[in-house]
Amino acid sequence: MTDAAALRCPSCGAPVAPEAAECGHCRAALHPIRCPWCFGWTFTEARDCTRCGSRAEPASVETTCPSCREPLSARKLGGASLSGCARCAGVWADAASFKTICADRETQSAYLGEGSLLSGPPVSDPQSSPIVYRPCAVCGELMNRFNFASCSGVILDSCRPHGVWFDPDELRRIVEFIRGGGLDLARDNERRSLELERRRLAQADAYSELRPSEFQPPAPDSIAATRDLLRFLFKS
Repeated sequence: MTDAAALRCPSCGAPVAPEAAECGHCRAALHPIRCPWCFGWTFTEARDCTRCGSRAEPASVETTCPSCREPLSARKLGGASLSGCARCAGVWADAASFKTICADRETQSAYLGEGSLLSGPPVSDPQSSPIVYRPCAVCGELMNRFNFASCSGVILDSCRPHGVWFDPDELRRIVEFIRGGGLDLARDNERRSLELERRRLAQADAYSELRPSEFQPPAPDSIAATRDLLRFLFKS
């Protein structure tokens, strides 16, 4: 079944083509978008996506694409809400939805299972373009860039109070990383780092007691980023 066969006008139910700006039957204005959950064509006016069943929902706050400054359209599936950009296929997840996606396997399955039925958006390549700090979709402040879980290799843009921005294909890569045990690996790495730091500090304290005049404390290890991320994801 093609996208064109699956799409119907939200006003009169007549079949419409993807990217149609107007219904050929009732002349209702249409605003086509790619569903951020399954990549299939739908309309901002349509309550339910015909592919995955995600439901349009009024945004609690107005959001704007950090890349091309277009308004984002929010759709909810299960316990999470994603907002997509019709122009660049980027996806915004608010902080609560991002935590749900990271922790809930049913939500992950809904995203991967339906998204795999259609060709996804173009794969982004962060190495092919210069580093750009983007504004938050909610507050407009420049977001922080971080390597998700410090070991995923996927560089995301994040505003801690408001949410995370995913360039095309990045959310799929994050979900597959999590389902492959990536967060478990990150937690194990953090535990090892904390234990090594504890031992180093204990040895440094013992050394300073023996030779206080010659002791120079070493610089602390840089593990704050992973620790903050894991606390964000798994603390209530």
